Amino acid sequence: MTIIYRTLFMLVLLTSTVSSYGQFFGRVIDAQTGQPVNGAKLIQDKTTLTVSSPTGHFSFPGDSAILVTVSHPAFKSMQEMIEPGRQMFFLLIPSEQKIEEITVSAPLLNYRNKEVPAGFSLITADSIHPNLSAIEVLEQSPGIVMQKGALNTGRVMIRGIGSRSPYATTRIRAYLDDIPLTSGDGNTTIEDLEMQNIARTEIVRGPASALYGSGLGGVIIFHPDHTQSYPFSAKALMQYGPFGQTKALLNTGLRKNKSIVKTNIAHTQTDGFRQNSNYERWNGQLLYRHHFGNHALFLLSNFTHLNAQIPSSLDEPTYQKSPDKAAANWLAVEGYEQYDKWLSGITLKSDITNIITNKASLFLNHINAFESRPFNILDDKMLTYGLRNELSINLGTLNITSGAEIFNERYDWQLMETNSGVPGSKFSDNIETRFFANFFAKGDINLSEKWKLSAGANLNLLSFELEDNFNDQQDLSGKYNYDPVLSPRIGITGAINPKMTIYASAGHGFSPPSVEETLLPEGNINPDLKPEEGWNYDLGVRGNIFNNHLYFDITGYFVGLNNLLVTKRETEEIFYGINAGTTSHYGLESKLKLNLFNSSGIWSGSLNLNYTWMKNRFDNFIDNQEDYSGNELPGIPDQHLQSIANIGFKKKTFLQLNWRYSGKMHLDDANTKTYSGHHLFDVSLSQRIITGGNTALDIQGGINNIFDRHYAGMILVNAPSFGNNLPRYYYPGAPANGFIRIIFRFTKQ
Repeated sequence: MTIIYRTLFMLVLLTSTVSSYGQFFGRVIDAQTGQPVNGAKLIQDKTTLTVSSPTGHFSFPGDSAILVTVSHPAFKSMQEMIEPGRQMFFLLIPSEQKIEEITVSAPLLNYRNKEVPAGFSLITADSIHPNLSAIEVLEQSPGIVMQKGALNTGRVMIRGIGSRSPYATTRIRAYLDDIPLTSGDGNTTIEDLEMQNIARTEIVRGPASALYGSGLGGVIIFHPDHTQSYPFSAKALMQYGPFGQTKALLNTGLRKNKSIVKTNIAHTQTDGFRQNSNYERWNGQLLYRHHFGNHALFLLSNFTHLNAQIPSSLDEPTYQKSPDKAAANWLAVEGYEQYDKWLSGITLKSDITNIITNKASLFLNHINAFESRPFNILDDKMLTYGLRNELSINLGTLNITSGAEIFNERYDWQLMETNSGVPGSKFSDNIETRFFANFFAKGDINLSEKWKLSAGANLNLLSFELEDNFNDQQDLSGKYNYDPVLSPRIGITGAINPKMTIYASAGHGFSPPSVEETLLPEGNINPDLKPEEGWNYDLGVRGNIFNNHLYFDITGYFVGLNNLLVTKRETEEIFYGINAGTTSHYGLESKLKLNLFNSSGIWSGSLNLNYTWMKNRFDNFIDNQEDYSGNELPGIPDQHLQSIANIGFKKKTFLQLNWRYSGKMHLDDANTKTYSGHHLFDVSLSQRIITGGNTALDIQGGINNIFDRHYAGMILVNAPSFGNNLPRYYYPGAPANGFIRIIFRFTKQ
């Protein structure tokens, strides 16, 4: 039998060799998304040899090695020496000049940017910004407000949803490629991502539960840089700034014909401008990518170590006169948090046939954390493991996608008394097991050459099991299941002309309460607490005008919510959730990009403007016999603007000017206290020095908050007041500060 197997293997190998002799063949693939590239030209000496098919495949005869150029309008051209009889993979890098043509790689979308039937943003990497956190990146999208209390304390709001979370991001789902960043109870931490590794960020604004499960505010997908232009490259970065700011980073990349390996390690540290705000973070990342036949294998492993002090919020007199102070109780115990976090995932993408594609992912997340607070000490661990599968069938005018995302999560936490920051007696010991299942299906049909209809639905299952291991008279153990939620969605896009697209959508969204929100002050479970849910409606237009010099995307939206979850505080450490009746969220989002010069000339320049006007109000909310109906939701600015101007000279010198405006917002449900808003201005400059044929040196620097404006980086809504203490509403923003950065790059052909 062994001889027979060997003989068959040799016959197959011989047949394959003979059939491919005198033939060039291979595939052209989007290097960032892994999607096939249709219509790429393979050119030799200005002669087009062949054009890639819709599946990315190409072939043409030949019997000797040749140098070809691969060209496509939406991608950067590349040159490669190819040989007959050897399968080639061309990994093309998307062109930022054709951002409207870039294929969206967020799971379940897979449209060209201009055809997405929803409020959507695609943000590409900005090499000149200091990027110590994700905040500056996300604010480049209209509809998003991200407040920053410290580098380790942030809150993302999309269309006013998520404002009620005291210290973190909730009601929003986030992914690193296909790995969930959102825990089973709906909390999302993105502040610790190393943004130097992120090539593009994709944001679906508004309830997206019909596509992704529980995510009432929207979905954010961070994509690491999967591209590798050279057989070998390396980048080293050193950055310095005031308040003890240092950052060091080393990136390496290696590419063979079918494989890419990339590694990254980064260290970020700052003393902060406030008391008790030392911050230190290590990031490491490994990316592996291998193409074989009609398959692509992706491996991503991401590590984070964080040790950060917590200065907390301030009352108004201290915020106005001494914003560098920390809250007295947090300073007294030198409160801090530390954790180690591993995120790992492996994805196999397979073109089973010319019309059937499957993408299967396995992921594993582990967090080991410790937090010292004035009122207690939290020691917690979390382990998440799961899978996601997405099957697509392309029938020409109809594309069907279906699949599931399932994960199990174990959250183990203990609470201990604090003796001036030293752990004391344990008074709580719990294990919480969360099961999350998300089944989805979506169909896209071409109604005509200009119009496309998209319809989908999602079935979400969520359950918790709480195990109370503390030996006292009260046992909180029990199983808690939420009713299955079916979320439908429908969207339509149509081409007004070759340069402009109109789109509209309607979709259902929901977010369940976490177990912490269901725990009442006396320790009992509140069985009457309901998930918040509602409907989102979008109507928008996007396109290019003035000979492609102006790109625009304008969206009007309305979100009507029932059972909005709001936080009630009994003490600083005890809070719980209640339902706030009904709320309305409506507004106008606009994104404009003006290309000031021809990109092929000596000068280059662009002006990016993102502006959001919004109204968020209680329709019906009575709390403790106080009627807040008709009031505006606190903690959400009525306007938000970010404008970025870039000027380049000879593709070596770049100047960036940034203007951010956050409008007024109320601080409490009664609308009795108001924050007036603020303007911030930043400036950055970059100079590239070519030090050799394969090396380059970039020297960059900038000043943030150049006019030294006093402002609040984050607001604590309905801040409590206990005893004779004033309520602490304000997290002060950083004063004028700057950075200087040196980047050394090496490439080898």
